[in-house]
Amino acid sequence: MPRIRSHWTHRVPRKTSEWLLQAIVALIALCLLLPLSGCTTTRTAYVKVPAVPLPASLTAETPQPIIPDQLTYGGSLDLNVSLLSALATCNIDKSSIREIETSRASQ
Repeated sequence: MPRIRSHWTHRVPRKTSEWLLQAIVALIALCLLLPLSGCTTTRTAYVKVPAVPLPASLTAETPQPIIPDQLTYGGSLDLNVSLLSALATCNIDKSSIREIETSRASQ
């Protein structure tokens, strides 16, 4: 006696099963494409940031040492020390300004 098979165990898919499978695949593809289309309307807006002013101590004038009318050897040594200290102050101010400018450029 031959064994009777129901339509569920049959290997050939039915037409409704094919249609249902295609519909499910189409819905999954649409759901996967939806997040991709949501990213196309982004807009980049640049905001101007006001520049931070330099401290007044960096832009202040460095005092010049007074050169005496009668310059002696000992007085010239004192003058050299005060001139070198004024030069060192200017160099420190310039290096601070350079650091501020590089930090502005990196932002």
